[in-house]
Amino acid sequence: GPATAARMEALGIRTGRDLRERSLAFQQEHFGKAGAHFHAIARGEDHRPVVPDRPRKSSGSETTYARDLATPPEVEQGIAALAEEVWAWCEKTGTFGRTVTVKVKFTDFRQVTRSRTSPVPVTSRTELARISRELAHGVFPLPKAVRLLGVTVSGFDGMDAVRPDQISLDFG
Repeated sequence: GPATAARMEALGIRTGRDLRERSLAFQQEHFGKAGAHFHAIARGEDHRPVVPDRPRKSSGSETTYARDLATPPEVEQGIAALAEEVWAWCEKTGTFGRTVTVKVKFTDFRQVTRSRTSPVPVTSRTELARISRELAHGVFPLPKAVRLLGVTVSGFDGMDAVRPDQISLDFG
């Protein structure tokens, strides 16, 4: 987090290499119990179990642009393309969420997100595109040019993840 980053910066730790060059004793002295974790991670050691089949919480798409987007129409076009990619995944997997989030990162690396949660899942390409566009409008007028855009859908909790118009085959 920000406090640990500030502490590392004050100790001259700015990169993974800087962290790797510090001893375990140094890291434990300055970061307590987390020092051992930092020491291991900087060396590629992580013994936590891999859980490959855990439920997906979100799906999204983002793009960092080679040329910064300077106008609202450029941002709208980028958002539309990303919403289309996200919709393709939703349609392919049959998974629909209730929350749509738009991420905008400006050229100064300041980042803002805007989200909207619907009472029911977003189940159409048009609806996802409309919500994404409206959320993007929340950052207009642009304070700076945009270097990155993202669109994510989440809120796949339980039955909310399927189309509400699907017939239930639960006979229990």
